[in-house]
Amino acid sequence: MNAAILQDASSSDQDFVLAAASGKVISAREFRELLISHRRMVRFDRQVDHLRGLRDLDTGEIFLTDERRLLLPR
Repeated sequence: MNAAILQDASSSDQDFVLAAASGKVISAREFRELLISHRRMVRFDRQVDHLRGLRDLDTGEIFLTDERRLLLPR
């Protein structure tokens, strides 16, 4: 299984996308599944809100999850 392509988005990219969409909040399990999917993703974190995020390069969708829940046991 191939891992998703992860790259850091510049802050100007993040500001533009934040203005365009607020993002969809998903569970930590769904977030982990996106990380190992075949979708092309870039990191899109909102650290002020304690959210870790991924932005799909093809669709522009933004997926967010609470960073504090990522390390909890499944």
